[in-house]
Amino acid sequence: MRFSKKITKVFINSLALLPILSLKMVSVSILFFVVGSILGVDKTRMEKIKKNIKLAVLFSIPFFMYIISLLWTDNFYLGLKSVEKTLSFFIIPACVFILRPFKSQNSVNFFYKMYIIASFSLAVLTILFLLFNLDEIVEASQQNNYILSIRIRQAIEEVPFIGEHAIYFSLIISTALLLLFYNRYKSKSINIVFALIFILSLVIASTRGILLGALIVAVLLIFQSNKTKTKKQIILMIFSTALLGIYFISPLKVRVNEIITTKNIYPEGNRYNSFNIRMAIYDCALNTIITTPLFGFGPADVQKKLDNCYKKHKTLGFKNKHYNSHNQYFDYILSFGFIGFIPLLYWLAFFLRISIKAKNNQYFNFLILLYVSFMFENILIRNTGIILFVTFNSLLAYSSLFKKELNMQ
Repeated sequence: MRFSKKITKVFINSLALLPILSLKMVSVSILFFVVGSILGVDKTRMEKIKKNIKLAVLFSIPFFMYIISLLWTDNFYLGLKSVEKTLSFFIIPACVFILRPFKSQNSVNFFYKMYIIASFSLAVLTILFLLFNLDEIVEASQQNNYILSIRIRQAIEEVPFIGEHAIYFSLIISTALLLLFYNRYKSKSINIVFALIFILSLVIASTRGILLGALIVAVLLIFQSNKTKTKKQIILMIFSTALLGIYFISPLKVRVNEIITTKNIYPEGNRYNSFNIRMAIYDCALNTIITTPLFGFGPADVQKKLDNCYKKHKTLGFKNKHYNSHNQYFDYILSFGFIGFIPLLYWLAFFLRISIKAKNNQYFNFLILLYVSFMFENILIRNTGIILFVTFNSLLAYSSLFKKELNMQ
């Protein structure tokens, strides 16, 4: 019996290893999570199953939207692939709310700490890889600061077995940093080392949208604390000074300067950078939305429509590259139109309502981090982003909705 419980615990917590799992292993960990959830079912807790099913369905709205969109998609095969990719939107909430594998708040917190350790491992291995390949990275960049920044971000994705796109790397690390703030280890030294490595990793990656979300959350944490007004002001001043220091000695300066110094709002010829490319992307996203504002194109056909629009920008920046809308909200409007975007807005607002009603700052700040990131990146179109958001959104909501029951265990 004890062995069975240990196996169940291992299966359930395997999903917390997301930061150090390859794409195939993530799929296996989801399967383990499902099996562990089934093995750990407590029949005495199934009395309110109807209510729990409603919650699971509500948390799975994007999955059902993707299925509905198959009715008007041109590329049905790609549409099915999109549905397959969004299965996590349904599977994870169904396990969390219906099968309820987490019996106490301590079991949820253990999951968080496993994730923090896995994220720390990802950060350390990535930093070591960059150090071992520093000569090659600098040489390839030909001492140009902007190219150096781009090359570092590319190298983050090249880490063997666990390499992640800089955007998702930053999202994983920033989520871990937030969770660490609320789920600290007994040793202060461990907390400090973990926090410093996470901050260093975020600075190295220099993903502006994720960093903006993290900075907003950092300010929220200061004002949400129980410290006096004077202490809050002092902390805010120290934080601002540290931020300026980091800006001047890190790749972040180059990433910000390209916005300030760019001479072209839209890319022209070989005069392009990540900022004016992004401006062209937003221009095409908005113009494409106008062509079918009510129902959208369906997720499978959005990229083709955007690629056609990019052709109007005579630049090498779009050569042999397929850029998505770089805005999760735009992507949903392009996919489902404004009619489909309304239930998705309700979906996002519903989570905020849960966090505010439960006075769960950890959940609220997680949502702010993600919602701000959604403004700059299509987080929910890749498995890593989907699984990360769905997993912690479900767990944090679960802790908020069943707080009394979990704390009794």
